[in-house]
Amino acid sequence: MPICSVWIQTVAAVNPGSAGYPGLVKDDVLKFLRGLRAVREYTPEPVSQEAVDQILEVGRWTSTGGNRQPTEVVVVRDADVRRKFADWGAKPAGPAPVSLLLVTASEHSTVDEGRMAERLALAARACGLGSCIATLKNEGPDAAKQLLGIPADRRAQTIVTVGHSVVEARRGLPKLGVAARKPMTEFAHVDRY
Repeated sequence: MPICSVWIQTVAAVNPGSAGYPGLVKDDVLKFLRGLRAVREYTPEPVSQEAVDQILEVGRWTSTGGNRQPTEVVVVRDADVRRKFADWGAKPAGPAPVSLLLVTASEHSTVDEGRMAERLALAARACGLGSCIATLKNEGPDAAKQLLGIPADRRAQTIVTVGHSVVEARRGLPKLGVAARKPMTEFAHVDRY
């Protein structure tokens, strides 16, 4: 059984009145979504190809504006390349066993790119892994394109790092509950700002 499907199989329908997704419980799904955290510290344990494939499959099915599917992914396991990513501003790429560099058709597809990054991070969490969304800075995007043979007219700036979280990083997750975030009245506005 694929490792990521275990979570989906263990969690009754989000909307019991609709076909929904058998086995999903709304509160479990919402808790899962709220629990996503940026993980910047990883163990040296490699990420299995099965987990990477499952994360990429989630990314492949991410919805995009007009179904243009403008984003491709370069999977980087090479430690030297990951260190360069870290030097170019995407610091979590250094210690992460896998970095997923998002290559987008143009600067006009950044919303789709952001959706893809978040979806890949959620898929990593569903596989029991930590992740962090980071960006290449300054000369980093152009240098990465040259290094990896990415066409110059593509955008290559966003990276999703993936790995097994160190115990200390898991302990560092917010324990304040709702106090860890702004109150809803400061976050959401109805009809007017």
